[in-house]
Amino acid sequence: MSLLIKNARVWQWDAVSPTNITGSFIPKTVEIVDGIVTRVDPASATVTAANPLSKIIDGTGKIVTPGLIDSHIHVGMTGETKYFVDLSSCTSIEEFKLALSGHLVKHPDLSVVQGVGWDQEKLGRFPTALDLDEVCSEKPVWLWRACWHIGVGNTIAMIACKASTWSGEGGVVEMTPPPNPTPTGVLKERACEIINPVLGSKSESEKRSLVLDGLKMCSSMGLTAVATNEMNECVPVYRALHSDDLLPTRVFLTPMAEELEKNEDLAPFATDDRILKVDRVKIFGDGSLGAGTAAIAPDDDGSEKKNKDGLLIFSDKEMERKIALAKERGFRLEIHAIGDMAAEQVLNALEKCEINKESRPVLTHCQVLRRDLIDKMIALNTIANIQPSFVPTDMAWVQKRLSSSKQEYSYIWKTLLKEGVFAAGGSDSPVETPSPLVGMYDAMFRRSRTNDDDVFKPEEKLTFAEALWLYTIGGAYASMEPTLGDIAVGKAGDLVILDGKLEDDWTLLKTATVDGVVVAGQVKVDNFDRNRINSPKITTLEGPFIPGKGGGFFCACVLRGKQCFLPR
Repeated sequence: MSLLIKNARVWQWDAVSPTNITGSFIPKTVEIVDGIVTRVDPASATVTAANPLSKIIDGTGKIVTPGLIDSHIHVGMTGETKYFVDLSSCTSIEEFKLALSGHLVKHPDLSVVQGVGWDQEKLGRFPTALDLDEVCSEKPVWLWRACWHIGVGNTIAMIACKASTWSGEGGVVEMTPPPNPTPTGVLKERACEIINPVLGSKSESEKRSLVLDGLKMCSSMGLTAVATNEMNECVPVYRALHSDDLLPTRVFLTPMAEELEKNEDLAPFATDDRILKVDRVKIFGDGSLGAGTAAIAPDDDGSEKKNKDGLLIFSDKEMERKIALAKERGFRLEIHAIGDMAAEQVLNALEKCEINKESRPVLTHCQVLRRDLIDKMIALNTIANIQPSFVPTDMAWVQKRLSSSKQEYSYIWKTLLKEGVFAAGGSDSPVETPSPLVGMYDAMFRRSRTNDDDVFKPEEKLTFAEALWLYTIGGAYASMEPTLGDIAVGKAGDLVILDGKLEDDWTLLKTATVDGVVVAGQVKVDNFDRNRINSPKITTLEGPFIPGKGGGFFCACVLRGKQCFLPR
């Protein structure tokens, strides 16, 4: 199969070292044969396709980027949230309760009610079981905070999960004050695991449906590959979807490290077409900054840290044990670390376990660092897996959570690149939108969602080339897929087609839509028929420019009852 793209401005890299990232859009003709780029010629070159059966895209007025990679996302959870009550716009406890009430009216048959998106900073305080009981007391209700590290349940949910008796490590069950302490309804970090039996386990068909919903959303927003962390044993689901040829993106699946202990047969693998791969596992190091559970070290001057509730999920010994087990089983490592205390624990454990630099361990989030931690990341060849969209979300509470000295090394994407740290961009969806275009916008402008004049650490803004690099070259490096991230001969045929007007005003990235998405030479998103000025035209031909009867062309568009835009 052959795909030919003409008359578009195609991104070409000039330099791709983290310390020197440059490139530009250049008029080019690109051909992809059997999933591989076979030529990238000047636009003036003769436009003929190699194969008799060719698909030609006329990209006049469009720009083409390499395929975009989300290096940290939760696809299944992203798909699942379409069935949750959305609490992200609630700015008071009353609005919170009204949103829940409205959801119950719309879905009266739900046996368990779930939601996501609340933020105690917006609400004025943490919601409680009593708040939820006022709306619904007859069936379990569980509502995740926006970060998915904290949740709140009603009283019946707390009783069902036996919250009052939990005594595990790496989490917190919030209790009312003595003399009669009872669960407030708020569970933090690993304590949230006790709610899972109440929510109910999912069948393989349910997992499949949620994963497909999430993948379709990702593809529609311009992603050609996702490094997804799934928490409910989804390897068989993804294998089946690949076998059925239903994966719209490449998938680099990252199971939880705990699955290694449950499944002795779990081993790294990749399909022959490189569409599906499992080669790393995920470990949690700490919580989230917004929830107050990120592990922040005391300031050097001995002053009291602001983030008092932060906690390490595992002891040093347990972290090292999990890393050693992953290494023994042949897996790479991705470890969640938001606070500097967590990053320090993780980097020390990687060093102690002698993790090979060539395996490119991934430190996910890297929101609060220090000079010594950056040096150690470089020494260990640790990838910074960053989420640019955390900046506009977190800037509302960074000053409340972090001292001024901690803020110096917080959300420092530009600094990391200048220091030579390889970085990859991700969304952490459903925490943030899975749109890589929004991610690039946030990396470039770092603006508040409510006030464009409110910019957090403007010195850390990235250029467009640097922002694109995060989601292409950086993502390819993090996933150890050297054929991704570039539009060049011999590379994989993954690319994204966008409106050329973006090149004149990158602020439009925030609201831009995708015209086309190509994975391994196959068009996965086709918005070419939209009635818009300069919309790309796509035509399937039997033979490029082969005369048909009467001197015209034989075009499959005609057979499908569509107008053919091929120049005659």
